[in-house]
Order: sequence, then structure tokens, then C-alpha cells
Amino acid sequence: MPHSRRLLQNVSAQAGASVFYLATRFFIPPFVLARVGMEAYGLYGTLFVLVAYFGMSAIGFSSAYIKYVAEFQANGETDRANRLLSSGFTLMSAIGILGFGAFLACWPRVEAGMKVPENLRADSRSLAFLIIGTFFAYLALSVFRDTLTGLQQIAVIQRVWIISFLVETALIFALVGNGWGLLGLGISFSVRTAIELAAHYRLAKERIPWLSIRWVRPDRDSLRLLLNFGGIVQLNAMLSIFLNSIERVIATPLLGLTASGLLDLGKRFPSMATSIPSSFASSVLPAAAELHANDANKESIANLYLQTARLMNAVSGLLFAFLACFATLSLTIWLGKLPEGAAILVVLFSVSSQVHLLTGPGTSILKAIGKPRMEFHYSLSNVVVLAVIVPVVPRTVTGIAAACVAATILSAAWFIARAHAEMGVSLRRYALDVLLPGLVPYAAGMILLPLAPAATGRWESLFALAVIGPVFVILAAAGLYGFCANDAERQTIRHLANRLPFFGLPAEVRQPGL
Repeated sequence: MPHSRRLLQNVSAQAGASVFYLATRFFIPPFVLARVGMEAYGLYGTLFVLVAYFGMSAIGFSSAYIKYVAEFQANGETDRANRLLSSGFTLMSAIGILGFGAFLACWPRVEAGMKVPENLRADSRSLAFLIIGTFFAYLALSVFRDTLTGLQQIAVIQRVWIISFLVETALIFALVGNGWGLLGLGISFSVRTAIELAAHYRLAKERIPWLSIRWVRPDRDSLRLLLNFGGIVQLNAMLSIFLNSIERVIATPLLGLTASGLLDLGKRFPSMATSIPSSFASSVLPAAAELHANDANKESIANLYLQTARLMNAVSGLLFAFLACFATLSLTIWLGKLPEGAAILVVLFSVSSQVHLLTGPGTSILKAIGKPRMEFHYSLSNVVVLAVIVPVVPRTVTGIAAACVAATILSAAWFIARAHAEMGVSLRRYALDVLLPGLVPYAAGMILLPLAPAATGRWESLFALAVIGPVFVILAAAGLYGFCANDAERQTIRHLANRLPFFGLPAEVRQPGL
């Protein structure tokens, strides 16, 4: 399969699965919130912040698996790939066992630090042990998923993901709806994870004839690759996950679990929307690693970067401009009663998410070409800016969120400038090719914003968005086509339009080949 076609197939599969995932996730928070309350909901979200921190122990290995499996496969070094994967599997199994034991020992202090109320302590303990135990098992066994990813078998991974989250969704509604509360959420997550692990193992064995992963004594070459490359990625991941949850890390001890729950609600829509454009960045890592293994020139890699970033930011603009401009209506439909401050949080996190996603293609490609240290320009500068801004902002939910957003914007700009210097991309080219497509949808949103009515109830808000939404999409699409699309993209759009009923050009005026 040609390189560009395979990349497009992988991106399409990830984006499509993400849209389907968002459709199922839309109904879960209000359903759960109505049955367990804001404080318990905040506890559940905080536990997944802990999961993210524990997940840092595998992210470096995961990136190393993907990069080196792609390179070793391209060079015919399958024995070396098996040694690397088996060494990583052995190390992660040991880390998982030790990590879970340490978590059990430290739980009383963790519980006190989260200020868990007395009425939730029994449920919080059972939920925490179930979720963290499941996740540590996932850390070791995710080697099969990462191997499939490295060989660009992303489409089949997405099919597994769809099945698993559909099962999880059904279990959440069944268990929480029948009074299982927080424990029902934990059981649903564990079943979903078990389905994914079993399917990844079977698919890897079926599709990769040379694959042989087992417990071994890690060899020196594999340790060097895992710890040198993986260690740098690991440290970057630690900083990234810390920064991704920093608003809750700051707010929970200062303002309590209710503030953490509000931040989770405000960030939920932007975080869910992020999963669609982020598929571009995750798919480009194995593609760029393959190019690098085949000694592609600097211009080829820069073109891959710009094409990925351009499409990614255009999609991001459509999603986040809509969320930012119509946050109040969207939240009213979702939650019914609008929590105070939630709408402004959606606006802040929408802008922050789009800016953060602009760094994705750069970090993926720099990892693929063996320069993961460049990501420190983003994460470390973010920490520095936060250290300066946070002490001077008001100790409120929106004040903390605004400080985190400002830090993201400033550090992303610095990282992008450094990445462009490394890849030889000019600011003018980047502004026209990448930034402009992400800004055009905001113009469409601002045109329609004065026409949006005040949110008074779910049905009124739903009717308003049902009218405004299609108009927004048409205006934004017209703007992108008229101001941003190049000749090749317009030809592709016309070709696709001609294949759609009622949208194609009349046969007698179609151009040859369209």
C-alpha cells in the first residue's frame, strides 16, 4: 500500500473511531453525575489523573516500541525487534507488580491528600484498587498494541477500541443505573481493558508471523534503546501529563473535590474533541519513522509535517471554534442545569486544546527522527511560565484555568519556533499553510454568535444548535475552500462532491478526470 494512502487510511480510522467514541461519551457524565453527585464524580476523575501519572512509566517504552519496530521491520531486523519487545515486556511486568504494591501501601496518604469525605472512603478504596490494578496490567500487555501500531496496523486497533468502549458504555448504564455507583464505573473500565488486551494479543499473533514476545533477561542493546530514547520520551511524558492535569493538581488541594469535578466538566468537551485531530499526530509517528529508516531527505519530512499539521489544525478549528462560540448552549443540552463558571472553562480549554494540538505533529516527527529532546522546549517552558503566573492569579477555578491556558499558549509558540528551526520551516509558510485554516472557523462562529439565543433549557438549546450548527459548518467550509484550499485540494473536494448525490457538478460541465 502506498505510504500516503496508508497514512490516510490510518488517520481516517482513528478519526472515525474517535467520533463514534465521542457520541457514546456524550451521555455518560450527566447520567453518572445525576446518580453519584459532583463530589463522587470529582473523585472518579481524580483517580484517572492518578492513572495518567502511573501511565508515565510506560509511555517512553511505548514510543520506543513504535519507532524501532517500524525501523527494524523496514530493515529486516525482526530478531532485534523481538529482543527489544521482550525486554520491554519483562521490565514493564516487574514495574507493574512493584508499582501496584507501592500504591497499596501509600493509599491512606493518597486518600487524605484528595480530601475524600468519610461517606465515600469505602467506595474510593475499592474503586482505586480496581482501576489502578487494571491499569498496571495494561502497561505490560500493551506491548502487543504498540507492535501493531509500529507496523501501521492502526485501523484494526481502532476496530478493537470501538468494540471495547461500546461494551464499557453498556455496562456503565446497566451497573450505575442499578445502584452500583462508583464500583460500577470501575468494573466497566476493567472489562473494557480486558477486551482490548485479549484482542491485541490475538491480532498481533495472527498478523505478525515473526513476533515472539516472552519473559527474558533484557539484553544490553535493547536496554540502551529503551532507556536512552525511551527515557527521554518518558521524562517528556511525565511533564506533559503533569501539565495536562495541572489545573486539577492545583485546584483539588486548594478548593476541594467539587472544584476538581467542575474543572473536569469544563474540560470534558475540549478533551473529547481533542481525540479527533490528535489521530493525525499519532498516525504520523510510525510513518515518519519509516521515512527516516529509508533515509528520506529533510524536505520530505518537512512536507509530511506541514501536511499533517495543516489538516489537523483545520479539523481542530472546526471543533474548537464551535465549542468556544456556543459553549453555553452545548453545556445546557448536555447537563440541563449549567454549573456556574462551566461555560467560560469550556472557552478557555477549547483555545488551549487547539494550541496544544499544534505541537503534536512536531513532537511526533522529532521523536521519529531520533530527536525527542526537542520536546523539552515545550514542557519545561510551560513549567517555567506556570511558576511565574499561578502565584499571582486569583485562587478561583477560572483563575487557575486561565493561568494554565496562558502557559500553554506561550510555551507552544516557543516549541513550534524551535521545531521549525530544526526542520527548516519558515514562519510565513507555516502561517499560511497551518495557522490560517485553524482560524477561519472562528470567523464563521463570530458571525453567528450574535444570532444565538440565550440558553433557557435543553430543548430550546437543542433547537438553536440544530439550526446554527449546519449554518456554521457551511460558512466555515466555504471559508476554508475559498481562502485556504490550494488547487490540488479543491480538485480533490470537487472529485468527492461529484460522487455524492445532489452535490456533484452536472455531468455535462464536469472536468475530465474529476
